[in-house]
Amino acid sequence: MITRNLRTYFKFLSKNKLYSFVSIFGFSISLMFVILLSLYARQEMSVDNFHEKKDRIYLMTHEYTASFGNPVAQFVKDKCPEVEAYVRILSRSVAVGKKGSDKFRSTALFADSTFFNIFSFRLIEGNSSQVLASQQSIVVTPSFAKKVFGSDNPIGKTTTIDEHDYTVTGIMEEIPQNSQIPQCDFILPYSNIIYYWGGSWILDSSDNFGFTMYFLEKEGTKLSDKIPMLLGLFKENFWYYKNGFTDKLEFIPLEDVYFTLKGSWSLDIKTNSKNLIKIYIGIAVLILIIATLNYINMTVAQSGFRGKEAAIKKLLGSSKKSIVLQLLGESLFMTLITFGIGLILAFLSEPFFNNVLTTKLELAQQFTLPIISLFFLLILLITFIAGLIPALVISGFSPLEVVKGTFSKKVKTTYSKSLIIFQYIVAIALLICSFFIWQQSNFLVNHEMGYNQDRILIINNVLDTTQTIGFKNKLLSIAGIEKVSYACGTPIDGGNNMSFEKDGQQYSFQELIVDSDFFSIFGVTIEETGIPATDKTFWINRNAFNSPLTNKNDMTIDLGHNNIVSIAGILNDMHFRSLYQNVEYYRIRKLTNNIFPWHIVIKIEDNSDMFAIANRIQEEYSKYNGGEITDASFVNNTIQKWYEREQKLSLILTAFTLLTIIICIMGVFAMSMYMIKQKEKEIGIRKVNGATEMEILLMLNRSSMVRVLIAFVIANPIAYYAISKWLQDFSYRIDINWWTFALAGIIIALLTLISVSYMTWKAATANPITILKNE
Repeated sequence: MITRNLRTYFKFLSKNKLYSFVSIFGFSISLMFVILLSLYARQEMSVDNFHEKKDRIYLMTHEYTASFGNPVAQFVKDKCPEVEAYVRILSRSVAVGKKGSDKFRSTALFADSTFFNIFSFRLIEGNSSQVLASQQSIVVTPSFAKKVFGSDNPIGKTTTIDEHDYTVTGIMEEIPQNSQIPQCDFILPYSNIIYYWGGSWILDSSDNFGFTMYFLEKEGTKLSDKIPMLLGLFKENFWYYKNGFTDKLEFIPLEDVYFTLKGSWSLDIKTNSKNLIKIYIGIAVLILIIATLNYINMTVAQSGFRGKEAAIKKLLGSSKKSIVLQLLGESLFMTLITFGIGLILAFLSEPFFNNVLTTKLELAQQFTLPIISLFFLLILLITFIAGLIPALVISGFSPLEVVKGTFSKKVKTTYSKSLIIFQYIVAIALLICSFFIWQQSNFLVNHEMGYNQDRILIINNVLDTTQTIGFKNKLLSIAGIEKVSYACGTPIDGGNNMSFEKDGQQYSFQELIVDSDFFSIFGVTIEETGIPATDKTFWINRNAFNSPLTNKNDMTIDLGHNNIVSIAGILNDMHFRSLYQNVEYYRIRKLTNNIFPWHIVIKIEDNSDMFAIANRIQEEYSKYNGGEITDASFVNNTIQKWYEREQKLSLILTAFTLLTIIICIMGVFAMSMYMIKQKEKEIGIRKVNGATEMEILLMLNRSSMVRVLIAFVIANPIAYYAISKWLQDFSYRIDINWWTFALAGIIIALLTLISVSYMTWKAATANPITILKNE
């Protein structure tokens, strides 16, 4: 019986190639998206859930970032008995290989010896308490061990990293993708960062705020209760708090860190947006719904053909139940085929997907028994939903209607029309949102920031203060370098923040400390006031100058706490950091010899090879520091990275929108075939009574346009609400314009007309005698 039914179904599919192609293609592509997006969302939502002590691990942050000076970790542990242990981490690229031999780049993670006791990353070999105890120890991953030592056991063997020898004391599993801790090839003891910061001073300096630290809370205690006490001590001991740059402190639970933007300012923590993951989950659900509805529509559209078969089976003694089960079996068979094809397509498109979302999905490892069981249940659910309605419709035909040739008139089409309208609503709403997200992404990337962005390299400075002048002169001697500046803060990082209250109003200033070359490098214009620039005077932006804080008569500004200073100049307004944040006021003062500059800012001449010059800079830097540059980036690249999330969302949403439109149009095409089949007799009668081909064409297309119009009216407020909510995350954003809504509606209407025109024209030009011959 099953074999005969399958043979009949294959015969039906082979005779109806268009139906077969549209059904299989639409469902397979949809399931590919569902598989990729659902597994990606699962991976992201499960970040760091595998740590045994996850409920007691906290990341320490302040107002903006998760960066502190190295001694702060031990300071907190000494002052808080609630702290069981802490671990600092730092990720960077290093060179592996002996001097004079072939070297290759690898990613190192520097961590305290408590790393494996706090986190649950599995050691394949080695003692978790001892593997990082010695400064010369190294814990390697299997892939690194194989690359360096071949098939030999690496334990006890030595490898050279940036001219320093390390002995392998442990082998660890690769850090999984679903962890905020960055992937690495090996872990080195944290104290080895001295080789990259020019000496041991970096371990003792609380002034250099650039290091990430996690704390393990003792069981039965509450570390967050100590925040008020710690804030008081920080204001006494650490300049960042002492000088009012921030007055915030927070311990963020490990499970919340990945979705906290504060972590994104640390180079050593991976982050993501929970709202973005929810959007991806929503997209996967919508794709599944639309694909299922489209399959239902396509199957019902073929009911005229399948109804004859079902009615004849009834004449031969088959029950309605057996026919329903047969059609559900066909639905299961179709779902299995499309799921299999979708799975193959998912594996084939995995590299592209990983590249778009900057992730590493590793599909093969994702298919655990629980996931396989979940997908199996999903297949059964799709089978039941997608197969039941067509099965009930087709099995309901009467044998008598087949004999009379009137069975096709009995099929109810209300639900099919509703499904088509629903697909239109989704397609129009998505198209509107895609347009606005694309507009906002372009706005962010191309928005005028108020300063030069091109060919400017920013390097984190770890040189000794006695080396800065000599290094600057050396850089200026390199052909292709136009200017060099030292600064504490840039428009990219925003420098320091100073906040205060005056007359019941809260004020917040970003502060940079720069030398004289800074302004020409970034193209900042200054309106001089006649007051000399010193370390006691400030340049302020136009907004600050026009604020109630400024006394324009004597050119002074109140910076809070009775600190009234002279204004050396008025600057054009710049956008500090990304356009997510609104920086209304900023101030800049002169860099003096007693202040350590955080950044080296280099302007590279036009028409010169930026990357060749960057290599020359590295060579000179190594001569001064004995190591590699710890962190460097071009300004325009950094700005591009700020908005990668929006660009990824735009790309994913565009792909999904196109898929939705394709599926929707396929469904409309199939439905138009069915509707025209239902109206064949009516068309014939109208033509006999004198109706023209154009009148028939308008009659047939009118219903499609009415459905588009209904969907357009419903989709507009939905899209407006969604995009308004999304744009609220941006301090600077585009206006919501009416023409984008209209454009989306026009596009869907035109695509609908094009898709159904062939069938409607064919029906309008058909010979009425042929149509009416069965009457």
